[in-house]
Amino acid sequence: MSPILRKILKICVPIAVYILVWQLLSMFVDSSLLLPSPKETVRSIISILGTASGWRSIGATILRILCGFLLGCFIGLVLAVMTAKCKWLAWLLQPLRSIIKTTPITSFALILLISLVSGLVPVAVSAIVVVPMIWRTTEESILALDPKLAEMGRIFLSPWKHFRYVSLPQILPQFFATASTALGFAWKAVITAEILALPKAGIGNQMYLNKVYLDSADLFAWTLLVIVCSVSIETLVAYLLQKAGKERHD
Repeated sequence: MSPILRKILKICVPIAVYILVWQLLSMFVDSSLLLPSPKETVRSIISILGTASGWRSIGATILRILCGFLLGCFIGLVLAVMTAKCKWLAWLLQPLRSIIKTTPITSFALILLISLVSGLVPVAVSAIVVVPMIWRTTEESILALDPKLAEMGRIFLSPWKHFRYVSLPQILPQFFATASTALGFAWKAVITAEILALPKAGIGNQMYLNKVYLDSADLFAWTLLVIVCSVSIETLVAYLLQKAGKERHD
């Protein structure tokens, strides 16, 4: 069996099994309200993708996720450099990082909803979720830099070349791995915040309306769309990060 066929089977067989189990459970429950069938859900997905409002909601959510993710990465990197270079600042900000990590997403969303417009709340919440992940990993990578290589780089290289050829290759692998994971958390944060903030357009808003009107088929359809979009974007970002890392290494 060829490697490509083996990969296809590894993906398709579990999906087929899950769909079969879903269909059997739907037949057993025998209630579209409690558990719509795969056929009903696919029909709802086609209906959603056939409307401009459906695509507008998907696009708005993806835009919020990317903005929040990039903002969180930027803030996390800045904080990582600051706390890695300044011990007293690391001591001062350590409780803040712990508070951000342990506070529920819903709390951040509800607090921010008081002062921000509904469309910006998901962006801010996703950034808050991403910050401590990027912050901690990058800080640890900076502190773990090889001191011998660093000393050699300072002697023979300019500050920019020292950063590019000595420090960056040691930091990037951990950063890329964490960034890929953080993107998944950003998805969950944005959808949760959208359900609470109810912006004009967004997947979370649509899911809330489906729940209110007891439209289970559309609710399942939006959930599957979230999963497909999330996996697709995470895979694309992971590929781009991996490619960037290989090009830099070469």
